[in-house]
Amino acid sequence: MSLRIRKLAELVQKGTIPADIGTDHGLLPILLVEQGIVQKAYACDVAEGPLSQARANIAAHGCQDQIVPVLSDGFEQVPSDADCAVIAGMGWFTACRILEEADGRLHAMKQIIVQVNQDVSCLRTWICEHGYTIHSELTVMERSLYYTIVEFSCRKHSPYSEREILCGPLDAIRDSDAFQNQVAHELNRLRFVNERRGGDSQIQKQIALWEESSVLLKRRQNC
Repeated sequence: MSLRIRKLAELVQKGTIPADIGTDHGLLPILLVEQGIVQKAYACDVAEGPLSQARANIAAHGCQDQIVPVLSDGFEQVPSDADCAVIAGMGWFTACRILEEADGRLHAMKQIIVQVNQDVSCLRTWICEHGYTIHSELTVMERSLYYTIVEFSCRKHSPYSEREILCGPLDAIRDSDAFQNQVAHELNRLRFVNERRGGDSQIQKQIALWEESSVLLKRRQNC
């Protein structure tokens, strides 16, 4: 089981009924059931191929009575008792389409957990534009790549700052060590790009925001 999937499971509230949208092999619902985090889950995918593999894995783990495979494009066929949505392992544009086409389903969710492979700042911007609240963020490093898992709800929130859009709200960070490692990675990358471009005002602004987030988090930890 990959670290990314284990970290996704950490954010799912005990006793919810999650719909794993884009379930692929069904590994997240299986883990949630086997760990006793949930008693029921939906493994949803838009394609019959991955869903067939999910069915096989669910059967192999003896979870047929608790995990229901659902052929669904986004939320279209997700049963109404699902109260937790997980959208993970896809690009931002695909995740955005799923969120935009949710047709009010998001407001029925106790939590929405999203992990996009890139453009997490676009996800935070979308959350901000809708006035929603980010509750938790987890940073995962897997195969030399950093991923950010964002948990939010439709509860109203004031607009997030430019720094929070880029780096994430500090009060939502669940693993400060992993976040600081990501900060170091981002700063190295941005400084390299800035040097190659001979100085870029936008890149320099991003560097300053990442540095500020790192300093503020350290201060918070020392309080």
